Amino acid sequence: MKHSLLRPAEMAVLLAVALVIVPLLFYLPLWLPALVELMLLLRACLLLRQSRLPGLAVLLPLLALAAAGVWLNLNTLIGREGGAALLILLLGFKVFESRQQRDWQVVLALGFFLSAMPLLFDQSPWSALWLVISLLALTWAMLRLAGDIPSGSARTAVQALLLSLPLMLVLFVVMPRLPGPLWSMPHDTHTAQTGLSDSMEPGSISQLVQREDAAFSVVFSGQAPSVSQMYWRIMILDDFDGRRWQNVHGLQQETAQLQGGQLIRYRLTGKPTRSRLPLLEYPLQAPGGSGLEPGRLFRLASDSDDMVRVDASSLLGSHYRQSLSLSDQDFYRRLPPGNPASRQLAMQWRMQSQGDAGFVREALLHFRLNGYRYTLTPPLLEGDNTTDAFLFSTRQGFCEHYASAFAFLARAAGIPARVVTGYQGALYNPLGRFWQVRSSDAHAWVEVWLQETGEWLRVDPTAAVAPQRVSDGVSQTIPALQPAMPLMGSRIPGWLLPLQQSWQAAGFAWQQWVVGYDAARQLNLYRLLGLGESVDAVAVLRALLLGGGLALLPLLWWWRKRPATAPLQAGRNLLVAALQCHGITIQPSDGPLDMLNKAAHLPKDVRVLLKQLLKEYAAMRYRHAELPAKQVQAWLRQVRSFAQQARKKRQRS
Repeated sequence: MKHSLLRPAEMAVLLAVALVIVPLLFYLPLWLPALVELMLLLRACLLLRQSRLPGLAVLLPLLALAAAGVWLNLNTLIGREGGAALLILLLGFKVFESRQQRDWQVVLALGFFLSAMPLLFDQSPWSALWLVISLLALTWAMLRLAGDIPSGSARTAVQALLLSLPLMLVLFVVMPRLPGPLWSMPHDTHTAQTGLSDSMEPGSISQLVQREDAAFSVVFSGQAPSVSQMYWRIMILDDFDGRRWQNVHGLQQETAQLQGGQLIRYRLTGKPTRSRLPLLEYPLQAPGGSGLEPGRLFRLASDSDDMVRVDASSLLGSHYRQSLSLSDQDFYRRLPPGNPASRQLAMQWRMQSQGDAGFVREALLHFRLNGYRYTLTPPLLEGDNTTDAFLFSTRQGFCEHYASAFAFLARAAGIPARVVTGYQGALYNPLGRFWQVRSSDAHAWVEVWLQETGEWLRVDPTAAVAPQRVSDGVSQTIPALQPAMPLMGSRIPGWLLPLQQSWQAAGFAWQQWVVGYDAARQLNLYRLLGLGESVDAVAVLRALLLGGGLALLPLLWWWRKRPATAPLQAGRNLLVAALQCHGITIQPSDGPLDMLNKAAHLPKDVRVLLKQLLKEYAAMRYRHAELPAKQVQAWLRQVRSFAQQARKKRQRS
């Protein structure tokens, strides 16, 4: 019976830790967090049944086996994914060797540490909300484990977090910011990454486009371009093996020049795709003053997939001129054997058209007039001659089918060509005043090099088949063609659209002002508050003194509003917890006499001390005059000693 008295506190710890593990189900191999949750459930069952715990001879081999599973899944035990997996695994085994109160305190400490781990994977408002829930649960479990507040511990946990909120806000605002993102960590190379790949084959983009998560957000300075002009370049694919396009050439330096065009300035916020960020066609310079890669592509210096914010500028509609050597021209014309019908068609157009530009017009006219369909579920392209099968048989495909076929035709006609992948279009949010590009906006198009002018010309064959895809966006196009996409934006009922926009605007504000609160924003705030022109030690000290004083006001208000009986109530709670250690359940309605009667079976020395403590409690509790502070503190010391002895006796038994 006495062993069962600690069970509610231990159960509270297990429940709180289980809540901490839940978000990791979305970021780690599913079997691992599920296994840890199952271990916590098994430990709870052992608590209820008062069964014997397994020894180290059983736990250590199981731990080694589970660690081997992590290694086989992730190929590492360190880094973000590997380290998180190993830590929650150790936590799952730790609960099986937890017997004494101090062991459960270690489990709680691990829970507090792990509660922030989901922020290494995602810094959305949902992650922050779950962090608050986890902290509330852990604080509640800590109070239950301490035994000082057996009842009302949930309310006390909420009060504690609310009182700490002002100080937390002050520290968030005034503490010096690190140069990079607070949660920045390099991604593990062996883990799967979302977003556009560094290769393209039939079905690769159509799978990505069915996801509705946000890729990045953009705020334009001044007038935004039209949706049809929003081509966000991220990758150039220049080698074709008959089915897959990939990047293998890698020009050593950017020799192209931009001529003409409209200058567009914008701020882009999003997660990199393999360290790459999409920029509007064509970027004038790389954000932060760094250089652009060949093809005017932008890659971050650090190998990280954390949310970043960059200021960029592009020349919209400019001429992208580049001098190609003969070897480069031959490379961009290179094709594998096969697809004879496509080659014959390309040569036929070549002879009929005047120049490279004429060939482009002839090919686009062919796509427009010959019954091609834009669909997410085209027939499979089997065999070695996939381009022939698409052009002359199925005639159904998504953007990657049309881009691949057009690039093949251009190369077969002797025109240097390459495939470009990225995003096309954006959706405006009037509440947040920003443009959002989603994974469903992923797109592929072609660039051909015109020898007459020496420039790369963007050609989008998809626009010839489904012009509304470029002018209105994929979310306005696909539902009419493919009813099997229930998550597209246009499928949301009109009365729910404001709610969706409000949530997107809230998420955008969160990324801008919380996750994106960097050193530059902090310096602007310091200037606004008159704290100085730099974030130095003096400015930080001033801000801490000012903000810390304001943060203490709620605590002082709570202290002054605290009832006079609060110390006495805390002492009574300690007595209740002590009696629970002896197997006695005290109800909130029980008075001192009831408590003493329920303790009649206790040893004489315990009953005598309890009677004295309850007698003093009753005298002070119902005294009309003001209580002397020294008398109350002396009584509390005796009560704490009584409760401590009861806990020690419970642990020994």
